[in-house]
Amino acid sequence: MPKTKEKAEKTKKKGKGKKACIIVVIVLVVLAVFTAVFLKVTTKPVDENADNFRPVGGMVTSESIDYQVDSAKGLEKNFVIKVMQMVWRFIGDGDMKRVERQTPPEGIVEENDIYYLDDGNVYHKLDVYYPAEATADNKLPVIIDIHGGGWLYGDKEINKYYCMELAKNGYVVFNMSYRLVPDVTVNEQIQDVFYALDWIKKNLGEFPADENNIFLTGDSAGGQLCGFATCLLYSAELRETFDVVDPQLEINAALMTSPVAYMRECGPLKVYTATCWGKDYKTKATADYMDFDKLLDKVDPADVPPIYLVTSSGDIMAHGQTNRAAKDLESRGFAYQLDDYGKELDGKAQPHVFAVIEPFEEAGQQCIANEIAFFEANTK
Repeated sequence: MPKTKEKAEKTKKKGKGKKACIIVVIVLVVLAVFTAVFLKVTTKPVDENADNFRPVGGMVTSESIDYQVDSAKGLEKNFVIKVMQMVWRFIGDGDMKRVERQTPPEGIVEENDIYYLDDGNVYHKLDVYYPAEATADNKLPVIIDIHGGGWLYGDKEINKYYCMELAKNGYVVFNMSYRLVPDVTVNEQIQDVFYALDWIKKNLGEFPADENNIFLTGDSAGGQLCGFATCLLYSAELRETFDVVDPQLEINAALMTSPVAYMRECGPLKVYTATCWGKDYKTKATADYMDFDKLLDKVDPADVPPIYLVTSSGDIMAHGQTNRAAKDLESRGFAYQLDDYGKELDGKAQPHVFAVIEPFEEAGQQCIANEIAFFEANTK
């Protein structure tokens, strides 16, 4: 091939390569712009009283309340947090549809939207449910529930029917909300849990509740908060480290459903879970206590009541973490029980927190029956 022709071919190929690169760059820029706009639109904050309110952290505004605390400043700009806001916003739509198709049990008294902190914050509320036949002369054991939602999403409403189903079995059930990331960090969420526990302890007499039989439970992120709260209840040192109030509350046992309880050693998820503790999580007093086993090392197994762990083979989010928690409890001598469900409930592998989201399905009913049996076995 003549040199001039060869040179022309090379120039032609080089030109095509440049055009291809330009097209790729344009496509990437368009995708980046589209993603940024989509994230901004789908995560746009709305007023706390708006009809399209969704309990997603960083997506609620108020004329009277500054939802974000100083320790969480900057989290709202984190790309991972922004993406998860979008994800949880759409999960919220699905939860609303799920609740709409479900039918709650009858004969349950509801006392809704009680502030456990009198500051007007929509996340500082709780509900109380109990059977209509309960009276001051017929007091019932107490269950306190902490909802899940990846620390970034949810309020008491997403666990309402599960809690009402527990109440149907003869319990006074307290169902709490708490503030969400990125308005706060996980540390403030733990503080909220203890504010709620403190209020419950002081106000048990207002309900047909047996103060000598109290159980604590939570699922997913709420399972983590439940496990942490259980340890803090029995360690003054940990309460001081996490700067929580002391509710002086004794519990009979705790139920952790699919807990995501290892937030610093969480593999690929660490980019999200660790961030939920704040951008400066490495320098905080709580830095050494972001994983469940680190808290277990600070409490006496003889002091801590039995812990019941529930997971399932289809639990993509927390199957491994729940089993790890069981091994850590066993190796340290804590009293615990693990139910790791396969396909025995209805012939199918059960998903993450299946009994909480589908409490009226066959699998959920069987799981809840086992939970009630656990509570009964630990009732005085």
